[in-house]
Amino acid sequence: MELRYDGVIELRDVSNFRKLLEPEVVGRAFPGVTAVEREGEWYKAKMVLNVGSLRGTLDVRFRYAEISEDGATVVGATNGLQSTVDFTLKFLRKDRQVLWSFVGNARGLIATLGRPLLDAVAKSLIAQVVSNLRAIL
Repeated sequence: MELRYDGVIELRDVSNFRKLLEPEVVGRAFPGVTAVEREGEWYKAKMVLNVGSLRGTLDVRFRYAEISEDGATVVGATNGLQSTVDFTLKFLRKDRQVLWSFVGNARGLIATLGRPLLDAVAKSLIAQVVSNLRAIL
């Protein structure tokens, strides 16, 4: 099941955009992530998911596929709860704004929940992440 979301985050200072290029900063913006560790060119994290009826631990693996002065593309996957979500997360700075987009492909048990429930869970999680990033940026 494909998931697509996007939005805008205002930067308090344009130099704060560089924080989005730090895997540990972005990783810790996700609720339930306590540590981000480097493993070669990849980063891994454990994430405790506790949103609605979805509760459990996810293994997250991601890397920065592209980095530029004004943008970044992060690719990765989460595994857990008998499910996998492959994802691409993009950031693009336009003046004092960061345009972000998330595209994911959910497979397994999580995809059987149906779009309305999965969409509600994803939107709740994204709202928390964006709120955390706004506090940082």
